[in-house]
Amino acid sequence: MHTMTTEDPQATADPVDVDDLAATDAAPTVPELDPEAALLCALLHTTDTTEAQHITAHLEARDFLGPRYGDLYQVISDLIASGEPHHAPRVLAALTSAGRMAGHHGRLLADALQTVALLGTPTVGLRTLAADVLDASYRRHFAHTAADLTRAASEAPTGDLFEILLNHGRAMRRETERRAALTGRGGEQA
Repeated sequence: MHTMTTEDPQATADPVDVDDLAATDAAPTVPELDPEAALLCALLHTTDTTEAQHITAHLEARDFLGPRYGDLYQVISDLIASGEPHHAPRVLAALTSAGRMAGHHGRLLADALQTVALLGTPTVGLRTLAADVLDASYRRHFAHTAADLTRAASEAPTGDLFEILLNHGRAMRRETERRAALTGRGGEQA
């Protein structure tokens, strides 16, 4: 009988990531139809640094429903911000250099990077893809706000309710302004 020790590389596994499970339920099952995967592919392959810088100035890793895609986006965004190349081999090197390629989590990141790098998404329409990702995030923010307000209606002190509503309104105003800044449009639909 073989007992596993902490030194056994197979004995260590990342705990189940609840965000991964939630993202799996809501994300498209075909990467070619997933705006997040398509955007990452286009960002990896674009040579238009001005457009890439514009997108990364307004889009955030938390806008990605898929946590692995959010992780990859953060690395790509950091590379773009520092003026470095941001193609797939460079992203892999940055992840490796940061010690993020070890274990199960590292394999998940490598698989996600390979998936998006090989999609073949054209770089034309990069801002539209970014707007699609941000629009989905924007809708999730509204859903979370509604849930928080519903919970507050039953659990928060009555005297705090209006301030809670105002705080959520201010947060959504910031999201609306960020969305408008990304798309270059005012309050109109993207």
